[in-house]
Amino acid sequence: MNEITGRVWLFGDDMNTDVIHPPAFFSLDPEKVKRGLFHGYDPRIQAEVAPGDIFVAGKNFGCGSSRETSIRAIKLNAVGAIVAVDFGRIFFRNATNNGLPCLTFADPADLAALRQGVRITVNPVKGTLVTEDGVHIGLTIPGEFIQEIWAAGGLLNLLPG
Repeated sequence: MNEITGRVWLFGDDMNTDVIHPPAFFSLDPEKVKRGLFHGYDPRIQAEVAPGDIFVAGKNFGCGSSRETSIRAIKLNAVGAIVAVDFGRIFFRNATNNGLPCLTFADPADLAALRQGVRITVNPVKGTLVTEDGVHIGLTIPGEFIQEIWAAGGLLNLLPG
């Protein structure tokens, strides 16, 4: 899996899936799903997020429902990865199954070193995060199978065709 470079979008603890993608934007229409990203939290985020940008958060990112619409909205907006202190377990599994890298800080205190809008590069294989100012932050390296799923772009892409 390649390095991911983008701007930091900083969030706090307990970012619920219904906040990430509100139910009013559930749809089969990808454009409607895409527009819903963080709409109730801050509707400017979806309009300003750029391909490769990286969401960075505190504890329990993706808590809440098991619906995959939050991951779909994140992927439709071409977010490159999410780095958090930890994740809601169902969110992490759904994100992994859909090829969205979710990484955790090796030292949760390192979250304080990151600021909104700073450009960072994440290497999921090496478990590194480097800021545009050269600050190096360690990330927990996921297991080989998770890395394989991410590299394939999702679990379904690993199934025999």
